[in-house]
Amino acid sequence: MSDAALRGLFEPGTVAVIGVSEGEDNLGRQISANLGRFGFDGIIYEVGPRGGQIFGRRIYRAVSDIPDHIDLAVILTPAATVPDILEECGRKGVRHAVIETAGFAEHGADGEALSRRLQAVAAEFGIRFVGPNCIGIINRHTGLCTPFVGLDPSVRGGGISLISQSGGVGISILNVLVSEGLGLAKLVSVGNKLDLDENDLLEFLIDDPETEIICMYLEGISDGRRLVELSRRSTKPILVHKSNIGHAAERIASSHTGALSSDDAVVDAALHQAGIARFRDTETLVHYLKALPMPPLVGNRLAVLSRSGGHAVIAADECELTGFELAELPRAFLDEVEQRLRARVIRLTNPMDLGDLFDLDAYGEIAARTLAMDGVDGMVFLHTYVAERETPASLALFERLHALSRECNKPVAIHVATEFEELGRARRSLSGPIFSEPSDAVRALALLRDFGQQRVFPANRPDGPADVATVRAVFERCRREGRDPLLQEAMAVAAAYGIPFAPARIAQDEAAAVAAARDLGYPVAMKVIGAELSHKSDFGGVQLNLRSEAGLRRAWSDMMSAVARRAPSARIEGAMLQPMILGGRELIVGARRDDNFGHVVLVGAGGIFVEILRDVAMRLAPFDAETARDMIGSLRIHPVLEGRRGQAPADQDALVATILALVRLVDDVPEIAEIDLNPIRVMDAGQGCVALDARIRLGD
Repeated sequence: MSDAALRGLFEPGTVAVIGVSEGEDNLGRQISANLGRFGFDGIIYEVGPRGGQIFGRRIYRAVSDIPDHIDLAVILTPAATVPDILEECGRKGVRHAVIETAGFAEHGADGEALSRRLQAVAAEFGIRFVGPNCIGIINRHTGLCTPFVGLDPSVRGGGISLISQSGGVGISILNVLVSEGLGLAKLVSVGNKLDLDENDLLEFLIDDPETEIICMYLEGISDGRRLVELSRRSTKPILVHKSNIGHAAERIASSHTGALSSDDAVVDAALHQAGIARFRDTETLVHYLKALPMPPLVGNRLAVLSRSGGHAVIAADECELTGFELAELPRAFLDEVEQRLRARVIRLTNPMDLGDLFDLDAYGEIAARTLAMDGVDGMVFLHTYVAERETPASLALFERLHALSRECNKPVAIHVATEFEELGRARRSLSGPIFSEPSDAVRALALLRDFGQQRVFPANRPDGPADVATVRAVFERCRREGRDPLLQEAMAVAAAYGIPFAPARIAQDEAAAVAAARDLGYPVAMKVIGAELSHKSDFGGVQLNLRSEAGLRRAWSDMMSAVARRAPSARIEGAMLQPMILGGRELIVGARRDDNFGHVVLVGAGGIFVEILRDVAMRLAPFDAETARDMIGSLRIHPVLEGRRGQAPADQDALVATILALVRLVDDVPEIAEIDLNPIRVMDAGQGCVALDARIRLGD
């Protein structure tokens, strides 16, 4: 979406508000009132079928009656009238609109028909619009403000832009910005996203010079791949609250990967790869919005300075909980500060308790010297003061601390304990943020630290074996026969991309199984084969550690009886025999095609308890070895792979190679809906890994 295509939406010279009457309760009237209160610097025209006057301006009966060109139409009329009004706007030359009316696709078949008609009109005249079913847009820097609810113009201009699928959530975040003294650039309520969606607007805001931080509230994502691609190229922080969590695991899945990769887990993985920070509550959002404009936190060592010993302890506890180190301050410096204390009964450390010092200028001097130290990466400053009596000196101290932060290029999080009204005034008057709880100041710095450590992972296809012809031949046979691949076919597909498997033999009857076991050498494992038997263990279709011919014959009889009893309609194609592979660590590697984001590849703790342990990591394909190693490193079992208590480390290079083989496979063959390699035994370093099982479900 080009900048020019949306610039007229945010910077119109003329706005027509359509749906206005003289009535005090008219919502269109409220839109016009907001434009006036926020100081819109363009020309406003009102349109309503009854005519009249409002705010000293004529209400035109039709858009065509307006003698001027209209850059932006804001429409709030009954749903049935909107397509005709948009057509009238199109004939007038309007090319941008905000449609705030509800009653479209969210209201059944009639609403869907109206939606289609609205899209047709917009396409005919080249109109780009926001909505319907939204509260509109705000550009604080031009005074454009189109919501139909009365808003407080005290929100200051700034660098925070918000895209919200919910009008109510958007307004609530706007109220938070007002109360916290944070500055707004733009707000867009996207509603039904019938034309412009969050990605169109994100692309605009990434290039918008007035936007410094982008915040999004989404209940659904229109195009997950595009969201990731746009975010990868953004140099601005992007924060996302994705609600309306769906669980693919609640559907019947033919693979462990399908059950483990819930829709929300895929969203998490995608946001991680794109360098987007996800938040789930307003408190975390506020911490982000306060912390991200600060200088970067490039280390993990904090200095804590406090006027209150109790607050210092609380902050120190929070530092430990969030993984910060308390910087080691030079003893000579601490001794020098102690000499300035009144009673000289406090032995200073870090946190530095300055409660016995009543010179706020001295606070600023001590903070400056502390922040300038090489061993200090950031600071938490905790200040308690009495309103009015200490207000001027305290506000001057806070501004000095904000200036020090910029000069030293190190973050300073300031906690302020004072009267509630005084705190609000301070937030609105200061050039930087303050926090009302010691723990909030520390948590904000933790978010700043962790955000700075995020990486944007490239979408690079890895090199390696790729025998796509073999895969196509298998899948064509399966399509002709109307089934998914059998066990041996799934293994052949994975092997065609370089994934190593244990040797295997197929047996259609007991005698053939005995011969196969003799050929492979005991002990062996035996697994039933059948198109409806993908979860073989659930049907009694796996027999392990068979050590003799007699044991194998008993196992064959037991297995076939169990499968026939538990899955009487399933067709049994025979059994696969493999040598028992012992040692190593059991993992799962798999992939699933997500409807929104495309293929996601998964690695995690494997075996029969994979869905109970749920220790998995996933990323969008394609990706390279760096991303694969990041996945492995995020697992809870990663220390086990590293080697502990005398155990040798696992062959993580071989595991990475297996993950990348699956990346190549799903990148080349998009009709794979799900694939599992479970378990994969990862041997000691240098000894490789081997897959013991495979299952594939085909899609479109």
